[in-house]
Amino acid sequence: MSAPLRRFPDGVPDGLLDRPVREVLRELGTTTWLRVPGTGEQPARAVATLLHGDESTGLEAVLQVLRRRPRFPFDLHVVLGNVEAALHGSGFAHRYLDGQEDGNRVWNGSSPSASSPQRRAADAVLAELVATPLAGLIDLHNTTGANPFHALVTRDDDASLELATRFSTTLLRWEFGAGTLLEAVADHAPAAAVECGLPGRQASTAFAIDGLRRFLGPRPGAFPAPEHDLLGAMRRVRIRPDVRFRFGGVPDGEVDLALVPDGDGANLREVPAGHVIGHVRVGAPQPLVVTAADGTDVTDRIVAVQPDGAVVTQEPATPVMVVRTVEAARKDCLCYLASRSTG
Repeated sequence: MSAPLRRFPDGVPDGLLDRPVREVLRELGTTTWLRVPGTGEQPARAVATLLHGDESTGLEAVLQVLRRRPRFPFDLHVVLGNVEAALHGSGFAHRYLDGQEDGNRVWNGSSPSASSPQRRAADAVLAELVATPLAGLIDLHNTTGANPFHALVTRDDDASLELATRFSTTLLRWEFGAGTLLEAVADHAPAAAVECGLPGRQASTAFAIDGLRRFLGPRPGAFPAPEHDLLGAMRRVRIRPDVRFRFGGVPDGEVDLALVPDGDGANLREVPAGHVIGHVRVGAPQPLVVTAADGTDVTDRIVAVQPDGAVVTQEPATPVMVVRTVEAARKDCLCYLASRSTG
């Protein structure tokens, strides 16, 4: 069974870039890999986006850059991920659809669902990417809460840091082994995932375009990485599957957990021990589960339920990627908690 991937090895199809974004997606229909041929003076570079169907900024930025019909001294590989989810309903409303796997959790090929359309597409894309030397790969994302712009790396070597800081000097060290594209290419080329803030905002698109132009400019590694902040020791915070929850209000007969509605305001800002995440009814059990990168359950050390029902942190931490929708929290996680160091 062939992978559900459209391939365009000889460039962007004629007329495609002249269409509105939604029409571009309708024409493609599914996960797409294309190669924009360059002069071949330098190793190829790659950019991926739309691995989640509700993250439109990277797609908009890539299309704007390509509409200038650039001629690069390298081949540019472009990956467009979950086109189906992006097209569903009103558009750009779903991380992934019912029956699909998360498009950024399918890049390790080691799952009972290895024959799913998402995994077959990922395998086919990886085959294209590793078939040629890459100078670097950038994976563009949006966040579902109000996050400052930042980038993620799996390694803190000079090449990875220089690549990531072309977009932002606020960096996260990703160590979870979650089957992301970033992890899949780490042994092949320097790579960074870039979080471009909330979708649908001009500032997000402008940030992505500016970073793309720097990425597509001087050869990666041409300059040392600037001074930057590097956050690590990330712990994943999830809501237990049996817990009913919402953002705002108080626990009642409809929900077990009422999360603070503006929790994303703490993103990338260190908070002290006692920072309130939400509230449960007095006497209710812990509604969260917190795991370290190696899978160790660290819930009891990191969060606690106070006698008045407040769910709080137990040590200083920096929240990252705090979401603000029930769907995002269910399909991924509520947030990460990290520690800060200076590079």
